[in-house]
Amino acid sequence: MEVRPTDSNIYKLLRISAIRQETQDVKTFIFEPLDIKIPYSPGQFLTFIFNHHHKEERRSFSISSSPALAEPLSITLKRIENGAYSRLLIDRTQVGDILYTTGAAGLFTLPADIANRKQLFFLAAGIGITPVFSLLKTALHEYHHLQVVLIYSNRHNKETVFYNDLVALEKKFAGRLRIEFLFSNSFDLSRARLSKWLLPTLISEYATVAKEDILYYICGPFTYMRMAIISLQEQGVPDANIRKENFDTVTAIPHILPPDTEPHNVVLNVQGQQYNFTVQYPQSILQAAKKLHIPIPYSCETGRCGSCSALCTTGTVWLSYNEVLTDTDLAAGKVLTCTGYPVKGNITLTV
Repeated sequence: MEVRPTDSNIYKLLRISAIRQETQDVKTFIFEPLDIKIPYSPGQFLTFIFNHHHKEERRSFSISSSPALAEPLSITLKRIENGAYSRLLIDRTQVGDILYTTGAAGLFTLPADIANRKQLFFLAAGIGITPVFSLLKTALHEYHHLQVVLIYSNRHNKETVFYNDLVALEKKFAGRLRIEFLFSNSFDLSRARLSKWLLPTLISEYATVAKEDILYYICGPFTYMRMAIISLQEQGVPDANIRKENFDTVTAIPHILPPDTEPHNVVLNVQGQQYNFTVQYPQSILQAAKKLHIPIPYSCETGRCGSCSALCTTGTVWLSYNEVLTDTDLAAGKVLTCTGYPVKGNITLTV
């Protein structure tokens, strides 16, 4: 099967070289590039292009391979009953099929100062293990000074993606990797589900440095992530030490009126090309660029994935919603074009 977008010339081609069944409803797709190799960082995702009734649609799936191990580029996804494209990939794609992608993106990555960190905690639930698995392998193989803890929640071990691989990693890196598998069908209810009461206990049990010095990565269902973040905040963990990857990009973003609804000029630099256009509320920067067929990267369009992040070098961009950029990112000039609007004058962006 070949899912060809309406304009395939600007995208990268990937051929499926292998498909691995992980659990009953989860598969790993292993790719080989057909044109150029796709660079990526552990923890990122690939955005794929689909043609639906002559209209381009995009879906992002997390990368489970690690560049540090020279593994072939791979994604791992779960079949969702109402997920049009997860069902398409799980049910219909075969080895040899070609997919189109805009490449890798995402901010759920290891920090630039990883050499100065001493311990990482990964909190994952269900298919949320996918980007965590990439980060975990990289941290263990590349940064030998790091102590790593994984707290992984599932209903039972048969539904636990990468279970055997994780057990093997814990044996290989004994003394550096600790894994706490939480199964909701466990007879020990005190350790069946991660809760705001259990999480502090596990941190106290596994922490080798002060809890506010640990870097925490969280990926799973919305309620799981909200509970974990609130629990960490109540423990005094600074927001800068909490990284999250949100798979829930369906929930509508709030409609908030920007402080300036006047039209402003945007100079947008994309892949060496410069574009000039006007943006005025209620149209966002991304919406205006898409209307002009400018090849700008994006995926969720809700301020939750970071695919559309850009660097603002001139002027001010106001964001109606943001779940991915940290205070450090914002201070460095990073913005989101999907929820971004120019205010107080003209702006210049680079993506």
